[in-house]
Amino acid sequence: MSTRLAGKTALVTGGSRGIGAAIAKAFAAEGSDVALSYGGSKAAAEAVAEEIRGMGRKAEAIHCDAAEVGATDKLVRGVVESFGKLDILVNNAGVYPLTTIAKCSDEQWERTMAINVRAPFEAFRAAYEVMEHGGSIITIGSVAAEAVMAPGIAVYSASKSGVQLLARGAARELGRKQVRSNVIQPGPIDTDMNPADGDKADFQKMMVPIGRYGTVEEISSLATFLASDESSYVNAAVINADGGMNS
Repeated sequence: MSTRLAGKTALVTGGSRGIGAAIAKAFAAEGSDVALSYGGSKAAAEAVAEEIRGMGRKAEAIHCDAAEVGATDKLVRGVVESFGKLDILVNNAGVYPLTTIAKCSDEQWERTMAINVRAPFEAFRAAYEVMEHGGSIITIGSVAAEAVMAPGIAVYSASKSGVQLLARGAARELGRKQVRSNVIQPGPIDTDMNPADGDKADFQKMMVPIGRYGTVEEISSLATFLASDESSYVNAAVINADGGMNS
């Protein structure tokens, strides 16, 4: 078994399902202890944590309402108190509002920006204080940060564009502490939120040159690389994992 992350501690926000759960389990398989946050299903989060413990790693599932001011800051600091340190941070928690600009309510706008932008901001700010030399921060963005590919995603695109630039700024500022910050921008990934056999799947596949959805494992393997010392000179990178969708 590979142990590229042996002795490390990771926090994966939104780690109860989909991409977040896959990343949490992939990190554990590589030797890392893992804290994962969840906003909805405690049972799903605990199931992921229990699977990680079955690999012989320490794991905790922690509730965090990312829309609440200060909650993510508290989460990051709490992980350090519980685990003793934080080596890897994955900003994965997010929401995907499907709404036009004209129909987007103030509340929907505020919630989207709170979860998709402010929460990662809090995580970056806390990470600057608590992460040590050699740390890695990975932000799960979206190819929608590069273009508004269809009606109804402008608000989401704005949030993902914002967090991409925030992560790149963090790469410059935290790089002085030898903490790296990189962004993975997935295209269509087969999850319960966007299933490969869903109503909108055919349209999305048409936009991908290789003609299929990606898998959560394809994203988690990339995250594992960015978390490991194999990518020690990769900083401020924005990597599209989208089958060429954004070509």
